Amino acid sequence: MQLRLLFAFLLLVSLGGLNLHAQDNSFVTGKIINGEDNLPLPFASIRLKNHQIGTISNDDGEFDFYIPKSKRNDTLSISFIGFNSYEVPLQNIDRALEIILTPSSNVLDEIILTEKDPLDYIKKALERLSENYPQEPYQSLAYYREKFIENGAVINKEEGVFKTYYPKVADSSKNQHQLLLYKPEENPQQFQFMREWFEAKQEKRRKKAIKRGEEFDEEEYDSDMDMDLGGPESVIDLDINNERDNYLNPKYFKKYEYSFGDETSLNGERLVTINFKAKRTIDHIKDSGKILINTEDFAIVSIERKGKFSIPFIVKPILFVIGLKIQNPTFSTVISYQKYKEKWYPQLFRWDANVKLTKKHTFDPNENSDINIGQVFLINQVDSIATPVSEEHLFNEQEDMAGQVFNDMDLKWEGLNIIKD
Repeated sequence: MQLRLLFAFLLLVSLGGLNLHAQDNSFVTGKIINGEDNLPLPFASIRLKNHQIGTISNDDGEFDFYIPKSKRNDTLSISFIGFNSYEVPLQNIDRALEIILTPSSNVLDEIILTEKDPLDYIKKALERLSENYPQEPYQSLAYYREKFIENGAVINKEEGVFKTYYPKVADSSKNQHQLLLYKPEENPQQFQFMREWFEAKQEKRRKKAIKRGEEFDEEEYDSDMDMDLGGPESVIDLDINNERDNYLNPKYFKKYEYSFGDETSLNGERLVTINFKAKRTIDHIKDSGKILINTEDFAIVSIERKGKFSIPFIVKPILFVIGLKIQNPTFSTVISYQKYKEKWYPQLFRWDANVKLTKKHTFDPNENSDINIGQVFLINQVDSIATPVSEEHLFNEQEDMAGQVFNDMDLKWEGLNIIKD
């Protein structure tokens, strides 16, 4: 079996400070801190106030942000749901930033709670999709990252930059993606779980082939696993107008419990929190999370979800016989939107999963493998002037990323706004 592990992370070089004169792109680096507990704020939004260009902070609250030469007179705007926004003119920045955001202090009006049910907000949000989200064509420039990590070792990481054309919502055609840049992991490690067993099997096949005078194909009996977890299209085609998870599907409303959470805010706009929790496992998944809805226009601004995959009952006896134990995999997703010209455009799609594997041995120590996989798709530029992708440049999810790079925008990795490693 051949290993196809598609997940990657981009390695950036921290340069420090803001350089407004030495290069075409200005550069700001910094860290965003929660002023209440002094912990870093991951996934905070870092954008220009007057232009649709931005990035987000990483898990440690850190960011690198490149500003085109023509936008140096703009203002840096930092926002995070539930916190007061922060702004600073680019011309006033001369060093690395440490930005402390203070929590906002909104409290949900009791009248809202008494007059509306949590599902009323969700139903209203679904009714207002055509008003709140773009229905006309637009295009985006986005960073994509995949990763596969076993016991802390990077098995593989890939990243790319995509240009995507989104047609009219009423149009039956699919979104069109073009891969502009691609970068694989330079030093991927081998997948170790049950490797000795696979290699022993391979050696046995090799000796048998030699004995029979047959040619032994090393690639045909590669000791790695084939693990394809969807590739870029599993996240870059997420669209609230079309595809929705069960908790937003009226068909499954009765299978979830919904309740109000705290009111919060984003850039001064009030958001109500709707908590959801599955009453039982649905399609091998039991999930929970929260939906943040704008109280003024009923737009869904953010969704956070977590849950567990259930291993089918029929599979468990087979795993037991071969001495393999799989802990129910866990997953988490984050989906957020950004406001641009009075419409809410996608900003971030991220999912992560964890699975723990154990291979029991009678006389030798058991093998354990802690696997973390994930994908992230960060849209950092949106343009309402959209051009369809030419047929010869269309990205095909069935093929490897490496052979599908068509960089007709002449982009380079240096100076792109992506998630800091």
